[in-house]
Amino acid sequence: MTDVDNADAPSMPLFYTNPVPVSAERHGDWKVKNNREFRYAADVHAVPILAEEIPQLQAFYPIVFSAGNSPAVMALLGLRAGQNLFVDKDGKWRPNTLVPAYIQRYPFLLVEVPEDKRLILIMEEDANLVGPDYEVPLFKDGQGTKEGEEILNYCVTFNNSARLTQEFCKELAARDLLVDQRADVVTPDGKRLSLSGFRIIDEQKFNALSDEVFLEWRKRNWIGLVYAHFVSLGRWQSLIDILKEHPDAEV
Repeated sequence: MTDVDNADAPSMPLFYTNPVPVSAERHGDWKVKNNREFRYAADVHAVPILAEEIPQLQAFYPIVFSAGNSPAVMALLGLRAGQNLFVDKDGKWRPNTLVPAYIQRYPFLLVEVPEDKRLILIMEEDANLVGPDYEVPLFKDGQGTKEGEEILNYCVTFNNSARLTQEFCKELAARDLLVDQRADVVTPDGKRLSLSGFRIIDEQKFNALSDEVFLEWRKRNWIGLVYAHFVSLGRWQSLIDILKEHPDAEV
């Protein structure tokens, strides 16, 4: 049995181990790799996503919610812990498939300094995506480049969207709409797998919301997110179909 919630709950944010502040003094000659590889995500079967991504990502992944007091929206990438069906042996993401923003943001991260509430850009130096020998410069003559500014803006936008996602999830939890769920699937070779540790929106409870709440949610563009979540739950078969392309994968 695979537990979706516990499998991806490290003390540091997923993928990050020792990020440091980005600075011209330390990273003046550092560059970002032009052709991204996703080896860093090859061993995860679930990643956080933003609420605004649900309508697009539902076409590719089952979208669920983590368990616990502070639920997060998650995209499921595999059928067992340590297995991402969307990353091939060369580190490339599955063609014609959207990559969640959380994965695209790596190795950068925008964090708040507790003492003065400043936001600073930090970076995982050990990622094989940044270093002096790559193509896209972060700095030139001690000043940030256009590309570096775009990275910062991406992280700012991500953080703003993450706050809105937290509001959405908090409201779902407050109205007791999230229920524990387990997925039982049969692999192409006949093995049975059970995934647990995640939640979904209870459709019956959702349909019982008052007109007042429903209208408020519609104003906040949440109704479409809920329906897209429901549609995504049909993507389990998509994962099984992709698994057929990985005959050597252990399950």
